[in-house]
Amino acid sequence: MKILQVTAVDFTVKKFLLPLVDELENQNYKIHIACNVNEIGQDLEKNGYKIKHIPFTRDMNVFNHLKSLLAMISLIRKEKYDIIHSHTPVASLITRLAAKITNVPLSVYTAHGFYFHENMSPLAYKITYFLEKFWGKYLTDFIFFQSKEDYELALKKQFNKPDRLVHINNGVSGEKFNPIKHDGDNIRKELNLENKRVILFVGRMVKEKGIQELSEAFASLSAKYDDIALIIVGGAVTGDRDGLSINEIINRMPYSTKKDIHLLGLRDDIPEILAASDIFTLPSYREGLPRSIIEAMAMGKPIVATNIRGCREEVFEGINGYLCKSRDSNSLFMALEKILTDESAIKTLGSNSRRIFLKEFDEKKVLERQLSVFDAYKNRSYQ
Repeated sequence: MKILQVTAVDFTVKKFLLPLVDELENQNYKIHIACNVNEIGQDLEKNGYKIKHIPFTRDMNVFNHLKSLLAMISLIRKEKYDIIHSHTPVASLITRLAAKITNVPLSVYTAHGFYFHENMSPLAYKITYFLEKFWGKYLTDFIFFQSKEDYELALKKQFNKPDRLVHINNGVSGEKFNPIKHDGDNIRKELNLENKRVILFVGRMVKEKGIQELSEAFASLSAKYDDIALIIVGGAVTGDRDGLSINEIINRMPYSTKKDIHLLGLRDDIPEILAASDIFTLPSYREGLPRSIIEAMAMGKPIVATNIRGCREEVFEGINGYLCKSRDSNSLFMALEKILTDESAIKTLGSNSRRIFLKEFDEKKVLERQLSVFDAYKNRSYQ
């Protein structure tokens, strides 16, 4: 049985979809991947993955989206897929419409986090809500949800029949992200952090990830405590609309603060960097069910995140971390300081993070929930 996995950019494939792709291939499905192919996609193709280029953009240009739609229709008609599984908002809207036009037998969409959220303007909320509900009801056979809040909303508002709405959760490998297997000493030594308490951020360099608020909160912390450091991991992704220059933000800071900020860019050694850190933070404005927090939980780290959908499904106040207000650097400052001023908090909250991860967010369970839908369809098709 032939499945096409679709997402907007190749970075998302590498970062989030490969475990599912690998498991499906292990179960003898034939997998193709469609995305806007750049250097990462070319590398994946060299490693044996079957990558198809679709010129997805994440702007508001209707002509660009029409071009992507026509390319997707052409690809589907050529390859005759049994199942199309789409991800990310714009790519999934285009793909599900193409799947409907070409009569693909099964169209599946994973909502990594509905684009509409409580902090949007009313008009933007209504438009994105309508698109998600209409596409879900009339152009989708199954919707997978990472966020339980999204799942419950879709169930209540009848985005599709109840048995077509599946809460799969989100997860990472407990074997890859295991604190017993990783030592952060080399990174601490490399960055001269042996006597520092380290705060870590991992994410895209965009405004909605709360980078500005994080820099302001760290500046306040640095003025009070001389034994802390901040590591920032991440970079820009093709199509980002609100990218910012973290270098410009840091350069405006006094030397006493910016000397303790370490920009590492895009990295593949996240478990080791987590092992070298003491606290993980993600002060986003909008999330689905963020995998970066799950990675930090798996590595036994206390978490500080914003009190928004997704984050509050992973971070429990006073148990494995603290929640702060979105777009509020002072609230973020106070949440981080709670942990920094409590000697036992890093160990206790971190231990609880690992325990919650093992119970709720192991990748194996997430993959099993998705495969059960594909297998059930395959078995019905072959009877």
